[in-house]
Amino acid sequence: MVLKQRIIFIVAIALSIAIAIQLSLNELNALGVVSISGFSGLVRKRLLAVEFFALCGLYLVWLIRFRSKTIAANFAELLKPASLFLAVSWLSHPVTNDIYLYLQYGLMSLNGVNPYLTKARDFGSSLSNLVDWNYSSTYGAVSLLFFLIPAKLAEINLLLGVYGFKLICLVFHILNSYLIWRILETKAYRDKVTLAYLLSPVLLFEQVAEAHLDIFLCTVLIAIDQLLKTRRYLLALVATGIGFLTKTLPIIWIPLIGVFLIRQRRWQMIGKFLLISSIAVLVLSFTLLPSIAAWKSLVNPAVEGLRAGSWHSLLEIILMRTSVPSSTQETILTSFHRFTIILFAIYYAITLYRIYRNRSILEERLMVEIGWVTLALFTVATPWYQPWYATVLLPIAALNLQAPIFAIASFAFSLIGTAAALGLEWGKHPLGILATILTMGSPLAALLMRSKIRAFMQAKFPRETEHDPQQMTQ
Repeated sequence: MVLKQRIIFIVAIALSIAIAIQLSLNELNALGVVSISGFSGLVRKRLLAVEFFALCGLYLVWLIRFRSKTIAANFAELLKPASLFLAVSWLSHPVTNDIYLYLQYGLMSLNGVNPYLTKARDFGSSLSNLVDWNYSSTYGAVSLLFFLIPAKLAEINLLLGVYGFKLICLVFHILNSYLIWRILETKAYRDKVTLAYLLSPVLLFEQVAEAHLDIFLCTVLIAIDQLLKTRRYLLALVATGIGFLTKTLPIIWIPLIGVFLIRQRRWQMIGKFLLISSIAVLVLSFTLLPSIAAWKSLVNPAVEGLRAGSWHSLLEIILMRTSVPSSTQETILTSFHRFTIILFAIYYAITLYRIYRNRSILEERLMVEIGWVTLALFTVATPWYQPWYATVLLPIAALNLQAPIFAIASFAFSLIGTAAALGLEWGKHPLGILATILTMGSPLAALLMRSKIRAFMQAKFPRETEHDPQQMTQ
C-alpha cells in the first residue's frame, strides 16, 4: 500500500470509528443504556454530516485515483483490508428503529401471532415501546425467517437480538461482495469493483450499520443477473419470486423478465413459473396470508398519503408555505401523485414494448432495464422515499459497467441520498429541502452529463465500455 493510500485508509477508519461511536452513543442514550449528557453537544447531526461527507470524499478519491498494482489471488486478500471497516459497521448501533420492528415481528411469529394480521404494538413484548411503526408486517415470508433467530436472542437481551440480526446482514454483505468478485472473474476491473462494493460507505451504513432488509434484495439481484446471463431463466424467475417474498419491490421485475421470455416463445418455462407461483400463493393463503387484508399488508398501505424525501414531499412543503387552502393543497398533491404514477406507467409500458420488440436487448441489457425501471420508480412515483432504497441499484451497477450512465446515476443517487439524509435530514426546514433536491436531482444531473460520464468510464475501463456501444447510452 503506497503512502497516500495508507494515509487515506487511516483517516477513513478513524472517521468510521468516530461516526460509529457517536451514532451508537446517541442511540444507547435514547434506550437508557448509557448516559452521554456531557457528550451530547458533540453528537449533533451537523458534526456527523461533516464526518460522513469527509468519509465519502475519501472514498471517491480512492475510487478515482488509485488502482491496485497486483491482482488478488483470492477473495480473502480483498477482505483483509476491508475487515476493520466491516467490524466498525457491525459494532455501530442502528439509528433507525426498523431493526426493532424486525425483531418484534419475529417475536410475534415465535409466539404464534400472525404479523400480517396483527399490528406491531398490539403484541406486548419488551420491544413494544421501541416500535414507532404500529402496523402489520410489510415484509414477506422469507424476511420473516431471518427475523426468527435474532428475535429469540432478543428475548434474552435486546442487544443480543440487535447484533444477532446485524451479524446476518454482515454475512450477507460479505457474501454479496464475494459473488460479485466471482461473477467478474474475467474482467480487468474485478478487484477494484469488488473493493468499491465491499467498502462503500452507503452499503456499510445502510445495510450493515443500519441493518436494512434491502441487503437481501441485493443478493437476489446478483442471483437474477447471473441466472439470466447464463440463461437459466426459470431459476431467475424463481429468484425474483423469492425477492418478492422478501420485500415487495421485485414484483415490478417479473413482467420485464416475462416479456423477454415471451419474445423468445418460452411458453413452457413461463407455465412452470406460473405453476410454482400458484402453489406458493396457495400455501401462503392457507398459512401466513389467509385473507385479503394480510396480502394487502405486503404493499405497505400504512404509507398511503405520506410523503418524505421525494418530489411529492417537496411540493407539499411549497404548498404549505402558501395561502392555498388545505383542501386544495391535498387535491393538488393527490393529482400530482396520480400524474407521477401515470408517467411511470407510461415509461414502464414503453420499456416492456422495447424489450418485446427489440431483439438486440439480450440478458445484459435486460438487467440494466430492470435497474432503470427501479430507479424511475424511486425518483418519479414514490412519495415515501427512504435513502436505503437506492442500495438495491448498486449490485446491478457493479455487474453492468458496460452501461456507464446507469452505473454513475445509481452511484450518485445512493451516495448523495444517504449523505444528505444523514447530514441534512429529510424534513420541512431549508436543509431538508436541500437534501431532497440534491438526492432526487442527482440522476437527472447524471443524464445531463452523460457525454462526460461516457468519456470518464471509457478512460477508466476501456475494454469493458467499448465492446457494447448500444449500452453506452444507458
